[in-house]
Amino acid sequence: MKIKLLFFASMITAFGHSQTTINSFYGANNTNFLMLTSGVALDHSPTGANQTWSFNQLLSLGNSVHSYATPSAQEMLTYPGTTSNIVSTNTQGTNVTTGNLYTKNLGGVVSITGLNTSGLNANFATNNATIGTFPMIYGYTNIDSNVSGNYTYTTYSGTFTGTLTTTVDSYGTLTLNDAGNGAYSGNVTRMKNVLSLSLNYGFFSNVGTVVQTSYSYFDPNVSTTDYVFRSVSTTSVIPLMSINQTDVITEKIHTTPLSVDNQNFADALWIKNPITNSLEINSSFAIKNATITITDILGKTVFNTANQSINGSVEIPIALSNGVYLITIQNENGSVTKKIVKG
Repeated sequence: MKIKLLFFASMITAFGHSQTTINSFYGANNTNFLMLTSGVALDHSPTGANQTWSFNQLLSLGNSVHSYATPSAQEMLTYPGTTSNIVSTNTQGTNVTTGNLYTKNLGGVVSITGLNTSGLNANFATNNATIGTFPMIYGYTNIDSNVSGNYTYTTYSGTFTGTLTTTVDSYGTLTLNDAGNGAYSGNVTRMKNVLSLSLNYGFFSNVGTVVQTSYSYFDPNVSTTDYVFRSVSTTSVIPLMSINQTDVITEKIHTTPLSVDNQNFADALWIKNPITNSLEINSSFAIKNATITITDILGKTVFNTANQSINGSVEIPIALSNGVYLITIQNENGSVTKKIVKG
């Protein structure tokens, strides 16, 4: 049995660079990230000034798009005090998942108020999980030892208590191998977040624990609004739910997320296949002013639309007879043709 608790802190972000301030929790809207895995465990142990991190066995798994929405009236009622709903859309092959992280920013103090993803709902309404006060500098530490709330996962529900510790613990040089979006080497500042929770179920206390550690690396020469690299490890030990596992998610920012210059359409675009009564297109970066043309096996155009924006995942209603078709997506920066099937 596998529980998706990765999102408790999976979108904890900030901005900063070596020996300078981290000014904000929020990144840019619709930021694109490459989802990664590593052939070896990542060593985040170096801390302090002028450190070196080298991660050279990274492989691409898919892409993730982070977008920001104003919370609805119902969401604000469910997660009191929420000021932002951060939506993460993750695409790996044919698998597309979404998660919602609800946060509160009150006078620069940023806290987690709620989470809803993959069958798990966690509500921090009793005591929000405070990340810290912005701006932050190297050496900053915040410990919130009064995190508490309630959760529901499938048929299980209960309460939780715990601690969230935030530190801007190091700066130095980060090097990444080419994992599908170019190699990287630059000066970074790192934020570390550790969320430790004890779960209660019914009359039973401490039926399991969840400990999540996230490392976020920031380089203002690449992006003034987002981390360039992040790794999140979650260890869940919950005997009642037959869970004993460690999961890792890793992301690298797309260095040119708003342009397709010098990038490969074929590598960036994924189309859900076979199609039904709609056409689902996913892109690892934003494509603007695209023309989409579909032809049958005789070369006859059966569908055409222009000025289409593709950012993350888009779904276009379409009516086609069962059969095999070719779809071409193009704009002034490039084009790609793929086979699709309606059936």
